[in-house]
This record gives sequence, C-alpha cells and structure tokens, in this order.
Amino acid sequence: MKKTFYYLLIVITTLSCSEKKHKQKTLQSKKTKSDSVIKVDDALLENNSDCVFDDNYKKITEEWLSELEIKKYVWDSKNNRATLVFNGDTLTVYKGGCDHFVSSIEIKTAIYTKKESDSALIRKINDVACKFKFNNYCKKLIEGQFKRIDNSDSSFFFEFKDDDPEDNLISEGIEIFLKEKSTIIKISEYYN
Repeated sequence: MKKTFYYLLIVITTLSCSEKKHKQKTLQSKKTKSDSVIKVDDALLENNSDCVFDDNYKKITEEWLSELEIKKYVWDSKNNRATLVFNGDTLTVYKGGCDHFVSSIEIKTAIYTKKESDSALIRKINDVACKFKFNNYCKKLIEGQFKRIDNSDSSFFFEFKDDDPEDNLISEGIEIFLKEKSTIIKISEYYN
C-alpha cells in the first residue's frame, strides 16, 4: 500500500509540473501573438490615421527649412522642433499637425524692452517673419499695422487684421514676453 501511495504521489507531482510548463508555454505564445497583433495594429494606425494634415513634424519642418535654404539646425525629436541660430538669435521652429497645420517660431533674443516702438525689436521680428514666409505679419510690423494688447507687466501681444478670412489660415498674432533679461517672441499661424 505504501508503494502504491508513493507511485500515486510521484504521478501527481509529475503531472502538475508538466501542466505548469504547458500553461507557461501557452501564456508565452499568447503574449507573443498579442505583441505581434499590437505591432500590426500600430502599423495600420500609422497608415490609416484620422489626421486631416500630415503630422510628420520632422519631415515637414526639414522641408520648410530646406526651402528657406537653412541647413544648420539641431532636431529635437522629443519635442518635434528644430533649433537654429538666425542673425545672432536662437530660433525654435516647427511645422505640421494633425487637425491643425501649424507653422511656429519662437525667437529668443538679447533685446530686452517693454516699449512697443523699439525699432530694433520690430525689425528683428519683421526679418524673421519675412524670412519664414509669415506673409500676414511680414512688412505689417514695419508699417505699424497691428494692435498691441498688454497681457501683463512682462508680456504683450501684437494682433493683426486677417486680409483673407476665406483662406482658412488663422494668424494667431505675435506674443512677446520678457524673461531673464531676454525677450521671447512667438510667431505662429495655422490652417484649420
């Protein structure tokens, strides 16, 4: 009887161990299958995106810079922006989008002023706006065709009249704020 009991115990132990191995293999194969399904789904999502516009910021921004004959810049893949030096200032630029096609530039300059009429600052913003083909801002800055809106002691905004409201191009204006003895200027527009 003892022998039978030991044989039965060995058989049960062996079966339970082999069952655990079988479950582990099954789980691993299911995990592998689900991983491959996820990868396929990701690939399908990339090809069948719900985006209205092209959201490949790197490609579009690089094409934009190439058209402007700007070759020296550093691409920040984490934030999808290019950083470059233009006329002694640091510019951070990007173009692209999914639901809105944005063109945006942030200028960091050593000019530090709260005065709207600072001609050096206006010329600097105008030069960048013209270089990067922000046509709703280019030359209007020099001609004074904008409305200044004060946001705070260290921030103000230039608002421009939209010459063609039917073109679906929304000019967000130019935001200027003072930070740590420098001026940050944000120029942007987007297609809706």
